[in-house]
Amino acid sequence: MHEGQRWAQEGETHFAAGRYRQAEEAFSQAEAWYAAHEQPLRAAEMRANRGVAALQRGDASTAYELLHDLPALFAAHHDLRRAGQAWGNVAAALEALGRVDEAQDAYRRAWQMLEQAGDHEAVAYVAQALSRLQLRARKPWAAVALMDQGLSRSPKPLHRWLHRLLRFLQRWMAR
Repeated sequence: MHEGQRWAQEGETHFAAGRYRQAEEAFSQAEAWYAAHEQPLRAAEMRANRGVAALQRGDASTAYELLHDLPALFAAHHDLRRAGQAWGNVAAALEALGRVDEAQDAYRRAWQMLEQAGDHEAVAYVAQALSRLQLRARKPWAAVALMDQGLSRSPKPLHRWLHRLLRFLQRWMAR
């Protein structure tokens, strides 16, 4: 195991234990190692991890600064899955900053890229986030429709069950 992997693993351990500041530091060390060893995608992934850790500890502005340019970087390398995940992380930071309209746009971009990448499970989580925003905006029908659409192709059994439940509720309420 090289030093970059060791730092990344340490960051994951801290993150899982809720020690977000220590996770950020470990991911920062991993990012530096990968950058120095000319592995830009792995370095960007570590920066994304730093941003998520900052968001978890409540520092949305730092998270946004770390995350905002990552979707373009991953897309430029034709990595739609990571670009979609990056858009989801940017959206979460924007949401935490109270920039709801921008967050919705970012979640929609995440959805589009994750759909193109075939990551239907991740699409379901993006749909959940968008639905939450629709509920806050007092748009329950839009929230249900988004959630239903997002769950429709997820491979997870729980998501398939929720999709069937939402379909039943939509038919029942339409009566």
